[in-house]
Amino acid sequence: MSHKILVLEDNELLLDTLEEFLTDSGYSVRVAKSGKGAINLTYSEDFDLFLLDVKVPDINGFEFLKQMRDVGCKTPAIFLTSLRDKESLAQGFGLGGDDYIKKPFDLDELLFRIKAVLSRKMDDEDEIKIFGNFYINKERKRVFDSGVELDMNLKDYKLLCLLIENRGKVVTTEMIIEKLWKNELANIGSIRVYVTNLKKIFGKDSISNIRGIGYRFEK
Repeated sequence: MSHKILVLEDNELLLDTLEEFLTDSGYSVRVAKSGKGAINLTYSEDFDLFLLDVKVPDINGFEFLKQMRDVGCKTPAIFLTSLRDKESLAQGFGLGGDDYIKKPFDLDELLFRIKAVLSRKMDDEDEIKIFGNFYINKERKRVFDSGVELDMNLKDYKLLCLLIENRGKVVTTEMIIEKLWKNELANIGSIRVYVTNLKKIFGKDSISNIRGIGYRFEK
């Protein structure tokens, strides 16, 4: 069964081009020229991906995705837009966008991005949300920020998973040693290094040091 893509775009020529190209590439495509039209389609059909122009009639692409996220829709979204400022980029990702491609774009590049986003789509049990746009892919043992893989060593990853599994609770030094070292010789000083590494990624207030006991993830 092919993936189903909803394309929101008010430029008829581009819309026709995208519909033909994506259909030829093996996808099932539905199109809308306005935000309201796109929302109406979501009432009757489920989609695997949204391709969203931002500047469209009625409800713009940002607002469309916000409404989808507000009702719990987790469908991945790629913005297609002529907007080039960093504020717009931040807004798109802040609303739950997965990627952002600037017009004019190469169709082959768009196809690569679509495949990348769909390949990251996984069942909820394989994905752990950390906070914001950070999440853990348990199957791949990787951590992502807005779909971008973070550079993290294995012990950083294991410590993060332990803290997230016990979010809001104190993880003792003994628990950390068991998780990170098992039968290896434990290096207590290294725990501080791994905690520091995580704080550089998630913020200095993300992890509290409970003196003499262990650490607690606060986000």
